[in-house]
Amino acid sequence: PFTFNNVDSDKGRVIITPRGPDPILFGIRGETPRVVWRAFKIVKPLEQVERWLIFRSNQGTDAHLKRINALNQIEPYQSVVVKGVVSRNPRLVPLRHVIFSVCDETGEVDCAAYEPTGALRKVARKLIVGDSVEIYGAVRKISPSKSLTVNLEKIRVLSLGPKTVLQNPSCPKCSKRLESMGKDKGFRCKKCGVRFNDARKVKTVTERDLQLGFYVTSNRSQRHLTKPLRRYGMEKHGAVAEDMIEIWHSP
Repeated sequence: PFTFNNVDSDKGRVIITPRGPDPILFGIRGETPRVVWRAFKIVKPLEQVERWLIFRSNQGTDAHLKRINALNQIEPYQSVVVKGVVSRNPRLVPLRHVIFSVCDETGEVDCAAYEPTGALRKVARKLIVGDSVEIYGAVRKISPSKSLTVNLEKIRVLSLGPKTVLQNPSCPKCSKRLESMGKDKGFRCKKCGVRFNDARKVKTVTERDLQLGFYVTSNRSQRHLTKPLRRYGMEKHGAVAEDMIEIWHSP
């Protein structure tokens, strides 16, 4: 339970092995030297292990993210944390990526949840104008065809705006939903047989299929520095570092 980002449970894929022709066989991420050493002993590699080493790193810490106070402070190539309000509803672009916009009193910026982000992309699709969010991600530079964009790593949903839909009005006699007679032809009640020529569709607030909270991109698309959800609450600020175990490398 104290290792992280070693398996992509959504796809059932091992992600401790490199994708390229690296000389590294695999790497295990964990909270302490003893944890990763124990995990290493569980793995059964299909190749001979020439040597191994335990080392300390800043992976899974969000060390790359910089908190800023306003959207107009965003610059290309930064990795930022910033709050805003959804100003344009999410839209699906080719390759199934989701794009939406957030704004504050200083400006507006696009946010992109790409298809490999998995659950984060699904959350992004459920946002609507008026939702208050905190976005985490790397800033892509402006191009002739694209505006300043934050490539999302995480979203914190702070508050939800009301979602309204247009529905047929109810019958004033039996409370059943009226049926439309056609465009600009009014409505009628099938039960009562009464026709309402001047009735109009009414706005109704519907329940949102989205909860307040913190949402992180899927394991397979997380950067090495991205802090996974399971590490929240396990911070070691001010704690004394655990001593290195006696056996920490071979040879």
